[in-house]
Amino acid sequence: MIDISIKNKLSQLNNPLNFDGLIEFIELTGFVFKDRDLINAMGIATTDCIYLDIGKLRHYMDDFIFFVILHEICHFKRINKIGKLETIRLLSLDDFNLFHEHILNEEILADRYACRLFYRFNKKIYPYEMTQQLDQPIKKNEYKNIAKRYFGFIQNNEQRYDELIKSFIKN
Repeated sequence: MIDISIKNKLSQLNNPLNFDGLIEFIELTGFVFKDRDLINAMGIATTDCIYLDIGKLRHYMDDFIFFVILHEICHFKRINKIGKLETIRLLSLDDFNLFHEHILNEEILADRYACRLFYRFNKKIYPYEMTQQLDQPIKKNEYKNIAKRYFGFIQNNEQRYDELIKSFIKN
């Protein structure tokens, strides 16, 4: 199920990118996509659904919108593959370096997945410079500040995981 606001926004984007194919792909996944006002994010994949902030995304280039959606689909697939309990366990690692590496690896994987599918849909390479570039030492180190905000919060507790997700949603 996809919120109609997401589908309408993507349908309105008339350019060389294959948004019709993306919409069809989204619908075929059977994943739930919800349009919500997000805090410090444009998209979030959770154990239940993918949240997208279409209001925020509409201010960006169409290539980036396409990329973000594919990136979040990858996260959602990974979460569903390993399950909620394993997701919570990995987000509860008590060694910061291991936690940071896990987060980095998931982000790099999602960026690579999004780049591959972007090409598959559009026969156009998504620029590496437009990704998070977390395989670069400087970017990897900068990402520690983001990881520190969430380190130690979940503590293998499903309610704390749910609280963290809710903290990103305005409405």
